[in-house]
Amino acid sequence: MKVITVLLAIILGLSGIYPAAAHAAPKFTDVDPKKYGWAMNSISFMVDKGVVSGYPDGRFQPDRLVDKAEMTVMIYRLFDRYRPYKANQKTDYSNYHIDKFADVPKNHWAYTEISSIVTRDWWNAVRYSSAGYIFFPDTKLNRIGAANVLPVFMLHNQDIPAAEVLQILSAIRDIPIILSPYSFGPNSPEDFFQEDGRYSEDGKDQTNILYPLLFGQDGNEILFTDDYSGIMATNLALLQKTGIMTAWNGKFEGREMLTRAEAVTILHRFYNYLKQTGTLHQYSSK
Repeated sequence: MKVITVLLAIILGLSGIYPAAAHAAPKFTDVDPKKYGWAMNSISFMVDKGVVSGYPDGRFQPDRLVDKAEMTVMIYRLFDRYRPYKANQKTDYSNYHIDKFADVPKNHWAYTEISSIVTRDWWNAVRYSSAGYIFFPDTKLNRIGAANVLPVFMLHNQDIPAAEVLQILSAIRDIPIILSPYSFGPNSPEDFFQEDGRYSEDGKDQTNILYPLLFGQDGNEILFTDDYSGIMATNLALLQKTGIMTAWNGKFEGREMLTRAEAVTILHRFYNYLKQTGTLHQYSSK
């Protein structure tokens, strides 16, 4: 189970990276400043911006688990200038647009948000099956699932080579890494990912799964062995490097489930990082 004091220490450790903005403390009956002091500024910010809201009974439910639909709606609202698909208009993501989700009908409460920003390159967050593309909107997210749903591509303005990615992730004990000589001969790492199901089209939900990240070494050069490893490893390294989602005591704790308090804190950090790097205006008007 997640230890509250550990999580608090993580947040406090990042307080120097992201200075607090002035927001009135949310007046929710279940947001105790002693327990949720680390999240109160983010809760207030996200409520002020109309990204999330409380419940009619005066609660915020900070410990309630977050599903994919809810997280997608938060991303849609916070980054209101990010719309990769526009009807009758060619964009860089037009070829990745999903016309129809098998499990997100037009009467789904989050249909507009999901159909507007979820594209085929969301990797493990979207699966293909004989019935069509599946999003699994009701899946409760763990920390790996959150990393799969977050728009980490917004952070790709900084160059981070495979060698640096490997260095960052090697310091995290619960991130599975396989480093092998770079080869496409017999017993190459490619044989491994052909068997573990990372590219299967069986329609199974893989949102919260982290497959081993494969790196190849060719002399002094470090390379990614497959596309999944290149994207997922880079995303995890960027989230760690920017302080948006970090390891604590050497572990990322990817299987820990994501709560509302944690989700708004992560998104607030994401927003602040883009603001500090001068790229926020590309994605948000808030």
